[in-house]
Amino acid sequence: MPEAEREVEEAPAVEELLVEEVSIDGMCGVY
Repeated sequence: MPEAEREVEEAPAVEELLVEEVSIDGMCGVY
């Protein structure tokens, strides 16, 4: 099940990108 492992590894990266976008667009880079 290597595909499942890939999803788990990619999930944190996706979350970080979303956090960065929200901080820049919604919080003016406060994060």
